[in-house]
Amino acid sequence: MKFVRNQPDVQVIRFTQPGSVDGGGGWSANAVVTIGGKEYHEILGPNTLGGDPLPDTPAGATSGPVLVQYSDGTSEVLE
Repeated sequence: MKFVRNQPDVQVIRFTQPGSVDGGGGWSANAVVTIGGKEYHEILGPNTLGGDPLPDTPAGATSGPVLVQYSDGTSEVLE
């Protein structure tokens, strides 16, 4: 949710693996994020931890529905 608030033009988040906890106790998972029809490979956790540089968010952008596809094949729409 925090990622979508900070990047309101996200269309799809597709997790490519189950999340895991690293040695420092932080949870993260690999994901492919679609923004403006282009895919970006990211490591998501409580914060964006790394990955491809994301595009600048257009001024005044607001969050729309975001399709979230989980690594187990389930999905949901965040509104």
